[in-house]
Amino acid sequence: MTDSFSATSDLDRDSIPSREIRGPVRTAVVGGGHLGRIHAKLLAKRSDTRVVAVCDPYAPSRDWITENLSLPVVEDYKSLSGCVDAVLIATPTTLHFPIAQWCLQNGIHVFIEKPITTSVEEATELNRLGAIHDCTIQVGHVERFNPIWVDVGQQVDQASVRHIESCREGVYTGRSTDIGIVLDLMIHDLDLILSMVSSPLQSIRAHGRCVLGTHEDFAIADLVFRNGTTAHLRASRIAPSASRTMEIHCDDDWYSLDFSKGSYTCTHASEEVSNGNLQADSLPVEERLKVKDELFSRWLTQKTVAPESCNAIEQEHSDFLEAVRTGRAPRVSGADGARALQVACVITDQIAEQHSAARGIIPAAILAEARRRAG
Repeated sequence: MTDSFSATSDLDRDSIPSREIRGPVRTAVVGGGHLGRIHAKLLAKRSDTRVVAVCDPYAPSRDWITENLSLPVVEDYKSLSGCVDAVLIATPTTLHFPIAQWCLQNGIHVFIEKPITTSVEEATELNRLGAIHDCTIQVGHVERFNPIWVDVGQQVDQASVRHIESCREGVYTGRSTDIGIVLDLMIHDLDLILSMVSSPLQSIRAHGRCVLGTHEDFAIADLVFRNGTTAHLRASRIAPSASRTMEIHCDDDWYSLDFSKGSYTCTHASEEVSNGNLQADSLPVEERLKVKDELFSRWLTQKTVAPESCNAIEQEHSDFLEAVRTGRAPRVSGADGARALQVACVITDQIAEQHSAARGIIPAAILAEARRRAG
């Protein structure tokens, strides 16, 4: 594995020149489906922005927005030229690039739902355009704003992280079928892990399964970082029930996160255990049998924390709008989105290679071949 995994890092900027916007930021939402409606509803409640329009080419979606949110609607996003400061893109992933490209070329700041695009080349081009036109690009990796992740991030010494395990599974919903489970769900955890481990990636090994269609519905991936940290990720959209968990193992303690329950548990060894003065395998049998009853009193200490809940989408809206007004970099930049996509594409390429011989060329395999030909 080469340094290509950090190739997009040079696109990240600590800050960009400030720009002044008088009054509320004029915004539009492109995409009136499930997620676009959530964005539009939350933005409409804010005083620091004004929703100029929700754009969708599908008439029933526009009708729903009008009837349920009482917001203006337009059919063509290009009609927004000169009317908005920023656009939130919540369309199918395959449309992210052309819409964001047009916005950036017209000096419009963009918030793009994850994944940023369908290819690294497209993501790199968007970041280039953002730099040229002095536009903010934020990617909707919403878990970065989850209060559990924010709280754990303040507790964990990143240099001490040794292993991370994540599981993100759900039942089949019929949404996001234009992409596989890696770009749909696993990419959330890829972004979190990449933001937690301050080291280049050294190797990736992945396996996946296409069950219901031409994109993978189940995937597992093992990452090895240059500093020795490892990560194991599992994602599925054909599970019997939903699960969103992660474990972060550090030198002296470990954290178990449950994103669904809104809480996490921190566990670490007691002082006697840490300094080696208390070792279970050196005890007489009679005393060793008592360890299970004293495990979380004498041997280990465990603390469960439930941070105050908040709407993570509202938080990322606040971050985006402040970045637009002040010129500072957003928490999840376009370069962050490109790096997560870059790793996700390696995973999908490996899965595609495993399945192309047995089941014919699938869309991910076509992308893989195109990338190989491009060098």
